[in-house]
Amino acid sequence: MSDENSIREPAVAYATRTTSTIIKPFIQRGIFTNQEGAIAEMARTYIVGQIQEYQQTIDTLQSRYGMSYEQFETYLQLRADELMRRPTKALNQAIMHEEDDSLDWKVAREMQASWLGLRIEAGL
Repeated sequence: MSDENSIREPAVAYATRTTSTIIKPFIQRGIFTNQEGAIAEMARTYIVGQIQEYQQTIDTLQSRYGMSYEQFETYLQLRADELMRRPTKALNQAIMHEEDDSLDWKVAREMQASWLGLRIEAGL
């Protein structure tokens, strides 16, 4: 047996026991009929919650700026060009705030795509 397997096997056994302990009360109360169904539904619910959370961020930013992320990136480039031509403290501060929003928007899109992919990969 390799060192990796000797480490992994107790961890898997512990995870299995822990999962069974957590799921058991749900099955006993009739909320779920079996462990597999409980785990699948809990995972699906969590994944959907993550997708919705990131969608809320995306919707908020689209509403705030009245445009899509791609349009916003173009807008930001134009604002940066304007700052280079006519630098002002107020414009610089506004662009810094917009760049923060752009990063939040980008992260939300990427994370949402990741959770959507996981939902498909897990068959949920």
